[in-house]
Amino acid sequence: MSVRSDQSVGVLSVLRANAAAMLVAAGATVAVQLVTFVLAAGTLSPAGAVITTLLVSLLWVVIAAPVFAAGGRTILDGLLRGGAVLDSSIVVLIVLVTAGGGAVGPLGAVKIYLIWCSLVLAGCSVVFLARRLASRHILAGVVIIILLVVAAGPFWTNTLILSAGPVWQGRIAFVVRAFNPVFATAGCLDDSDAFVWNESPVLYEYTVLGRHVPSGAVAWYFTVGAWAVIAALICIAGASRHARFGDTGL
Repeated sequence: MSVRSDQSVGVLSVLRANAAAMLVAAGATVAVQLVTFVLAAGTLSPAGAVITTLLVSLLWVVIAAPVFAAGGRTILDGLLRGGAVLDSSIVVLIVLVTAGGGAVGPLGAVKIYLIWCSLVLAGCSVVFLARRLASRHILAGVVIIILLVVAAGPFWTNTLILSAGPVWQGRIAFVVRAFNPVFATAGCLDDSDAFVWNESPVLYEYTVLGRHVPSGAVAWYFTVGAWAVIAALICIAGASRHARFGDTGL
């Protein structure tokens, strides 16, 4: 009984220590995402409002989760704070399912949540490779840049794709799409006409995907699996690093 009591006290103390930061993270997330939907719904079609809200929400999750996670003292603190950004995004997903005009359904929303979850886990894991608070904030910035660069993959991989042989062109295109959180998120829409990315001028004119190189849709679970594996490897590296310094990081 005393062991369970001590564990309960420990959990409650961790939650109390992070409560303020988690509330700020959750409140900011809900505000940004819902305001985006309200503004988009007033000017765009239902499908357009949904995809705009999803893309802005994805951008917010990619930026906010590592930043809030970096403020924690331990890995657990970071996961709670970064997780608050992720879990509060459930609010906007519910709104999109109920008021999005059928562009995204319940199953699609679950898939999107899992995609974002794998990104948050990977991002928070990188942040806690550092042992000092200042270094964690620097790593948070590095994580954001890396994720944005990956999301922009279709624009900077053109030369690499075109210089490869016919067989490898398709393989590289698959990897570019599999790791891309924007394509994965948009691919979860139930309305197939809501976001035909390769017909959008900004993409069609500046990327070879879907133009010079056939590029079919990649299943959402490839994206989740890819980022989950990265998160697991980073966690193993982080645990090894903390153990070497005699610090569990928890």
